[in-house]
Amino acid sequence: MASTAVARRYGKALLTLCKERGSVDAVDADMRVLAQIVGENRELAAVLGSPVVRPEKKEAIIRAVFVQANALSIDFLALLARKGRAGLLGQVADAFVALVREERGIVLAEVVTATPLDDVRRSEINELIGKVHEGGVELSEKVDPKLIGGFKLRVGDRMIDASVFQTLRSMHRNLTNNPYEPAY
Repeated sequence: MASTAVARRYGKALLTLCKERGSVDAVDADMRVLAQIVGENRELAAVLGSPVVRPEKKEAIIRAVFVQANALSIDFLALLARKGRAGLLGQVADAFVALVREERGIVLAEVVTATPLDDVRRSEINELIGKVHEGGVELSEKVDPKLIGGFKLRVGDRMIDASVFQTLRSMHRNLTNNPYEPAY
């Protein structure tokens, strides 16, 4: 079975448990932090995924690193370590966050601009997203000076490229592929 399918199953199980105990928001925050920590720290990910390190040691590491997390989150992560699934912690956290977003009708959107967005532009982008998607939006912003101007917006699996760079590239392609021959 693929590791993403296993991670999704664990994510669903955790979400069901959180609903029963009314702690979805707290565990969601913990899982976002966990995904970020595991994604940024290669050494931690390597230790958790290593078959050489005993499950008890992995559990102790998890309890030491995530001491500030919700008790339900820590117990769940410790259970994963005991079951030999500690290498999937990042994937389980991502799956859980995605399931919470899906349940709440929130779509993940990413906007890339040449300069940082101000509040007016941010509200215009949110209006544009509102035309494409009904429901909440979790917007992440990135800056890429190569765009020159305009923006790139990705909402789910849709992409809107309204950058000056793309417009110039399109114009160049149209001008160079034009079969026009003057009739003298």
